[in-house]
Amino acid sequence: MRQFISKNPATKQVLGEFKFLNDQELNQVIQQSKEGYQVNKNSNYQTRSDKLLKLADLLGQNQEKYAKLISYEIGKPITQSIGEVKKSQNYCKYYAENINKYLQPQRVKTEAKNSYVQYSPIGTIYSISPFNFPFWLCFKPIIPMLVLGNAVIHRPSDSTGLCGLALQELFTSAGFDGNIFQNAFTTGQQLEQVMGHPQIQGVSFTGSSSAGSIIGATAGKYLKRSVLELGGSDPFCVLQNANVELAVQLALKSRVANCGQVCFSAKRFIVHFQYYDIFKEKLIQGLQKLKIGDPLQENTDLGPMAREDLIINILNQINRGVDEGAKVLYGGKRLKENENYIIPTVVEVEEGNVLAKEETFGPLFTLIKANSNDEILNIANNTSFGLGAVVVSNDKKEIELFVNNLDAGMVFVNEVVKSDQRLPSGGVKGSGYGRECGEWGVQNFANIKTVWIE
Repeated sequence: MRQFISKNPATKQVLGEFKFLNDQELNQVIQQSKEGYQVNKNSNYQTRSDKLLKLADLLGQNQEKYAKLISYEIGKPITQSIGEVKKSQNYCKYYAENINKYLQPQRVKTEAKNSYVQYSPIGTIYSISPFNFPFWLCFKPIIPMLVLGNAVIHRPSDSTGLCGLALQELFTSAGFDGNIFQNAFTTGQQLEQVMGHPQIQGVSFTGSSSAGSIIGATAGKYLKRSVLELGGSDPFCVLQNANVELAVQLALKSRVANCGQVCFSAKRFIVHFQYYDIFKEKLIQGLQKLKIGDPLQENTDLGPMAREDLIINILNQINRGVDEGAKVLYGGKRLKENENYIIPTVVEVEEGNVLAKEETFGPLFTLIKANSNDEILNIANNTSFGLGAVVVSNDKKEIELFVNNLDAGMVFVNEVVKSDQRLPSGGVKGSGYGRECGEWGVQNFANIKTVWIE
């Protein structure tokens, strides 16, 4: 029987061993979801809302427990883990309060006596979560699915088996019994089995673009819906009329969070030449002040990377970047040999360097000097990705130009990119398709049904 291991990245202690489901066990989970779907589909809005409020209450009551679990499994600083649990709690409350608004039929005036659009569930949705936000990126796609009346089979990351078990217990305790929400530790080879089953009507995936392309293709083969929130190489654009002090603050805020293991975090820092030297200097000064250490200590700014393979990968990327001419200005190595802590790194590159092309998942600041706003825009859009973008400027015309022309699903001006429960979240190009959060999240896996009555 194949299995995977959960480790504490700070201590490398084994936290748990988990077995993958065999094909027969997986089929049983899918069959059980049929029952869960019927139960959730036939429940009224108030019942679903009450369950969401119960979820929120349980998250609040067990905030410290869940936050510590996140920090144990992926090394996230405890204050950030607490923030993740709080965000998940608020998300549940938001949909509990807005379920009637998002699901009520929309009347449309036509020649009919009565015509309207109705939002109905479609079946069981397979939701695959990443390691970096084991609670939030479980809740983000799944809560709208459950609100609508669908059932869910949730596949946690191999890195967060304990969080996965905690989530199963949490949803069950809130009233989403084991058939409405089920965890399934599946293998990649079982994707075909899941997507080919008639009960499964869609898949949601947050993770790498390479894995997303396989998942999207498999869903397409069986004519199943898919929502993919994938990687990014987000530009951070410091324009001619920027506040450079604010730019440095936002750069640190964006890239240091969760040790740089955030899809939305800025990756390419494209800076107008008149600010480039001072931005670089102040950025390094800011990094030198950070406390790297135990993720359970409240004053820790930067914990370890979540896994050994992740730190090896980012260091290999840095080395390949140097081979292509990148200059390391700060960091670029482990804090201590054989540990998962990395010194946050600043590199200078020319456009076209591998570090400006690939997604870099870690605390790596890739700096690019630009001679004009037009050049900043061209560099920003010269990527296969299109998730988020940051613009730092105090000039309305500059802001309007970049908002209208950046190839990104989310553009944040004088603030870091972040998901907000009231606004759509997602990307374009190689960063995926579909939108989560707000009313858009509900519609992903809805039968948007036209009703015409004479």
